[in-house]
Amino acid sequence: MRQLKITFNFNPDKMKKITLFMLALCAISISKNTTAQLPKYAHVVFVLEENFAYSEIIGSSSAPTLTALSKTYYTASFTQAFAITHPSEPNYLDLFSGSNQGVTTDESGPDANAPFNDCNLGSSLIQKGYTFIGYSEGQPSVGWIAGDVGNYYTKHCPWINWIGYNTNKDTIPEKSDQPFTSFPDSNHFSTLPTVSWVIPNSIDDMHDGSAPTSIQNGDSWFKTHIMPLVRWAVKNNTLVITIWDEDDLAHSNNIPCLFSGPNIIGGSYSTPKFNHYDVLKTIEDMYSLSPLCGSSSSGTDLTGFWSLTGVSNVQSTVNDITIWPIPAKGQLNVKVTSNVNEKDVISIFDMTGRIVKENNIEMKSGENEYNLDITGLSNGIYFVKVNGATTNICKKVVVQN
Repeated sequence: MRQLKITFNFNPDKMKKITLFMLALCAISISKNTTAQLPKYAHVVFVLEENFAYSEIIGSSSAPTLTALSKTYYTASFTQAFAITHPSEPNYLDLFSGSNQGVTTDESGPDANAPFNDCNLGSSLIQKGYTFIGYSEGQPSVGWIAGDVGNYYTKHCPWINWIGYNTNKDTIPEKSDQPFTSFPDSNHFSTLPTVSWVIPNSIDDMHDGSAPTSIQNGDSWFKTHIMPLVRWAVKNNTLVITIWDEDDLAHSNNIPCLFSGPNIIGGSYSTPKFNHYDVLKTIEDMYSLSPLCGSSSSGTDLTGFWSLTGVSNVQSTVNDITIWPIPAKGQLNVKVTSNVNEKDVISIFDMTGRIVKENNIEMKSGENEYNLDITGLSNGIYFVKVNGATTNICKKVVVQN
């Protein structure tokens, strides 16, 4: 019989989160599927940040708020998210419309060929009966397309290239372009549109200045203006996507990307590699938008971190998992009945969704039994997960030592 020695800490103050975290019991490792079952949120809010790589933000002492958010039980933190190109504006257009629309440099005001007559997230939502608003800090007025003003940069607001007086189907109305002063306060988040983009000014999005000050500025602004939304989102069917436009030109365009909200299994996800087009397609498919815009049509939905039954096409080869005694004391016994031979990992999660211990195991076809020494555990609720190439299953365990 295999013996696994496991020691870790449990925070009993996290007990109140059990109801939400229970949704994650049978989650699998993240995967990309061409089509997938996705949750449908009442609101999705994109928060756009600037010009830093994943390794410069997540785990940095200059970004304590964003680092802490990445470790919450309701946030999926992706280590292999990538921007498309450089500089900023083409990336914003790629994320918004699946194409840079021929724009390869940063511009002040709409492109010379605007208003564009091409598919984009905002108009696709509106045509389907949903709503879209872009909120920009420092923007002088509703529908402003005259150019940069102070720390407000139009290059960070891709939808302005679809605002116009023509009547083509992809036009975005001026009212969908709002100053950040119009963003709902914490008492009115329920009035948010279906999808919105939040654009901090060039200081608060980390664009201006140099590290560590620029990172600290952005992290502080996020704590003040976005964290109240994130805390509300978890309880109100809302997804907050915090994503960077590009990196600092030195890290292969590997950017931070955080998905925060209900129906998410918190954790750090190292696979697969994905980009702005895949993020766009995921939101398009979430609301059944058609046609898909630009290169998002050849992208793939991001799945596997949603806490939904049947999200993935991957089928578990595990027939059954049994854990005893209940409640567990001193020793936890785990029996897994499998159809295959494979190398798996048995993991222990605390109530924040953080993996506190991992052990490699050899799963054999048939019954597999493991003893876990839990004499050092504090009383409370934990999760045991068995995960491998074709095995994905987990269960709650109550410890009363």
